[in-house]
Amino acid sequence: MKQIITKYLEGHASEAEQAELLKWLRNKENSIVFNSFKLDWKKNLDAQQLPKGSEGSWSKIQGQLLQRGFKRWQSTRKINQLFRYAAIFFFVISMSSLAYLLVNRESTMPEYFTSVMAENGQISKVELPDGSLVWLNSGSEITYSNFFATDNRNIKLTGEAYCQVTKNEDIPLIVNSGDLQVKVLGTKFNVAAYRESDKIDVVLESGEVELLSSKVESFSYKLAPGERATFNKSDRKLAVSNVNTSKFTSWKDGMINIYNQSLEELVERLEVRYNQEFEYDDDVKDFHYTFTIKNESLDEVIKLMEKITLVNAVQKGDTIIFKKDKKREAD
Repeated sequence: MKQIITKYLEGHASEAEQAELLKWLRNKENSIVFNSFKLDWKKNLDAQQLPKGSEGSWSKIQGQLLQRGFKRWQSTRKINQLFRYAAIFFFVISMSSLAYLLVNRESTMPEYFTSVMAENGQISKVELPDGSLVWLNSGSEITYSNFFATDNRNIKLTGEAYCQVTKNEDIPLIVNSGDLQVKVLGTKFNVAAYRESDKIDVVLESGEVELLSSKVESFSYKLAPGERATFNKSDRKLAVSNVNTSKFTSWKDGMINIYNQSLEELVERLEVRYNQEFEYDDDVKDFHYTFTIKNESLDEVIKLMEKITLVNAVQKGDTIIFKKDKKREAD
C-alpha cells in the first residue's frame, strides 16, 4: 500500500489504485498511517517539487470520503427511523390485537356450564363467582356458565333456593325457573320451582326483584319486601300476598315453620325435607297445621300430625298415605 500512496502523492496513480486507496482509507487507523506517511513525504520534498494537482487530488479524495460517509450516516439514520416507526406500528397492532382478544374472548372461549345439586334430605350452600350465596334445598339444582359475573349472571334453577345476591347494577342476576324469571340487582329472596309442582313461589325478604315471563314479553311485576308471589303455570296468573318471610326461608337454617298450612301444602314441604313420597285422601287434604320442624325425625312429625288432626298415616310400599281416622272420628 506504501507504493500506491507514493504514486498517488506523485499524481500518477491509476483509477484502480485510487479506488483501492480509497477503500483502504475507510479504516480510521489506515487514515492515520496515511497522514503520517504524507507528512514524511512532504518533508523530504521542496515545496516546488510537490507534484501539481496532488493537493487537489487529496482534497477530492477527502471530499469523496466525507460525502460518502455523510450519505452512509443519512442512510443509517433513515434505517434507524424506519425500524423505530416499524416498532411503533407493530406495538400499536399488537395492542389492538390484544384489546380485540380481550373484548371478544367470549366469542373465542368455549362456553361450559357448572351444576350444583343438593343431595336428597340435605341442604347445600353455594358461593357463586361474584360472591353471591345460594342455599339449595333437598334435591334442588342450579346451573350457571363460565361467563357468570363477567358477561351475565344467569342461573337456571330446579327446585328451591334461597339467594343472597351481591349487588351489581351493571349485570343483574336472573334466576330462570322455566315459566318465570326473577331479575335482581342485589337482595335476599326465596324461589321454589319444582318440576312436579304447578306453581312457582317467590318470597322477597329484602331489596327488590322483578318477575318476568319467558313466554309473555309484557308480563312484569316488581315485588316488595315481605311479599309472596305465586305464579300458576297452568293459567299463567300471579297471586301476591303479604307474609312472614321466615316461614318460607327458615329451611336454609334447618327449620321448617308451618303456620296454618293445609295437609296438601305441608306434604309438599315434607317430601322435600325427608325425601319421602306421600299420598292423601281428598277428605284430609284441607286439614290445617301449625308447628315447627327442626331436628325431628319424619316419624316424630307424623305422630304430631296425628295428634293435631284426625289423620292416620299408613305405609304402602315406599309411599306413606294419609287417611282420615274413622275410629277416632266415631269416638
